[in-house]
Amino acid sequence: MTSPAATPTTPSPAFWCNSLLFEYLPNAGLTPTERDVLDILLSRQEAGGVVFITQPILSARLKVAQPNISKALARLSELGIIEPAKMRRRGRVRIHKLLAAYEGPRQAISAMHDPNVPDWPLNISTSSERPARTSSPTPAGAAPQEQVDAKARKPKLRLV
Repeated sequence: MTSPAATPTTPSPAFWCNSLLFEYLPNAGLTPTERDVLDILLSRQEAGGVVFITQPILSARLKVAQPNISKALARLSELGIIEPAKMRRRGRVRIHKLLAAYEGPRQAISAMHDPNVPDWPLNISTSSERPARTSSPTPAGAAPQEQVDAKARKPKLRLV
């Protein structure tokens, strides 16, 4: 029998991120393509928000034409979610330090105060009111949500 210490394990990095990102992100009014690009960037980032990825890889992954990827990156940059184009290098994108993932909260706080970590304006509204949704996926011929039958809104599970 082998001891647990002798059994090799795969390290699983735990990343900490600012959870307010998910509260205020809808205020940015991202298109589906912009949100898809952001999701890939967030999921592939290294600690500190650096992502090594090219536009052709994003284009192939999302099955979207490369000009649309360029537009999505430009919009994310305009909002300050990713670094401005003049700071970017081919194959590398940096996520704003307030939205990036870190090894833990201490590293995040250190990055906020480190003058060597690049900084640029973040242009996402922090209003508590979310913008109206412009395109809800409603099937053709379906009734709007407000007209849903009251019986359909009742919970199906009853506790006695």
